[in-house]
Amino acid sequence: MNILYINNVMDVGGVEKCIIKLSKLMRANNKIVVATVGGKLEKELDLLNIKHYNLLNTDSKSPYTILKNLKIINKIIKEEKIDLVHSHHRMTTLYCKLLSKINNFKLIHTQHLCIEDKIRLTKLTLKNIPVITVSNSAKENLVMKYGLSKSNIKTIYNTIETTNNDYEIDKQLKNLNDKDMFTIAHISRLVDYKGIYDYLEIAKQISKKDTNIRFVIIGSGPEEENIKNYIKNNNLQEHIFLLGNKSNIINQLKYINLVLLCSYIEGLPLVPIESFSQGVPVIGTNIGGTNEEVIHGKNGYLVDTKDINGFIEKIMFIYENKDVYDEMKENSLEVYNEKFNEEQYYIKHIEFYSSILTK
Repeated sequence: MNILYINNVMDVGGVEKCIIKLSKLMRANNKIVVATVGGKLEKELDLLNIKHYNLLNTDSKSPYTILKNLKIINKIIKEEKIDLVHSHHRMTTLYCKLLSKINNFKLIHTQHLCIEDKIRLTKLTLKNIPVITVSNSAKENLVMKYGLSKSNIKTIYNTIETTNNDYEIDKQLKNLNDKDMFTIAHISRLVDYKGIYDYLEIAKQISKKDTNIRFVIIGSGPEEENIKNYIKNNNLQEHIFLLGNKSNIINQLKYINLVLLCSYIEGLPLVPIESFSQGVPVIGTNIGGTNEEVIHGKNGYLVDTKDINGFIEKIMFIYENKDVYDEMKENSLEVYNEKFNEEQYYIKHIEFYSSILTK
């Protein structure tokens, strides 16, 4: 099978990590090529000897850019003799849907978020296209808000890469570990909808208590400078540490005690899965996707969005009850192995691909 994975970018993010994982799993028995605008994770494809094609800005409404992208994708499909296109972005799916009218290939779309925008575009793009959703909440969202057929949608939970050959641990993180601090992490792109300012407020309030709790932020993004200013203006330099992007999150997690996920919207975030694989519990917001990963009271807790006091209460309960924390660590590994393991992810994708190709 010749497969084209296509997306808007190849930056450091959950969607891009899924493309890397699929490429790794599928390349043994299939020909894999990837097309995106490009980004930092292109180097991961290079290491896998997977060809990457560059697109122009997929968000552009310029007729020239749209026509140019259609021409680039059409050339890839013909030259690489593509049987199946697996798209991870609405615009790239629309491009490929148009091209499927003149080419003999099958098209699949993965919906990674519980979206609420661009209703007409989404309906136009995804109607009659086989769709994978990363959570049941994302599936219900497409059915209820966009009127898509449930029979055309299959949920496949994400998995993650559990090994990384980069063993370099952030010096600040290692220092906190050496001092026996209880380290709580926020790991995401630094954007508002990830609840980063809620995390900062939680850290600010807990910093007033006499505890060994410290907070680290892993990631980068448009809010980075504002976060630096917040930490400085509130004199939190000894309590909150901005560590930047890390390509080896799995290894960093070995030095982290607890992860917070304060997001307002998700699909099926990878951070909890990565955390559980290393026995790290998660306190997250009770939103679609996250509430299919975090089992309240077992491998973490669920809290209402923007409930600062709710987060603080659960953090302090875990911090002050080591027996509860230790049990949650064991449960986290158990949930990972039961629901999010690599083998299930691979088998379910192969089965879905085969069902589409044989129709």
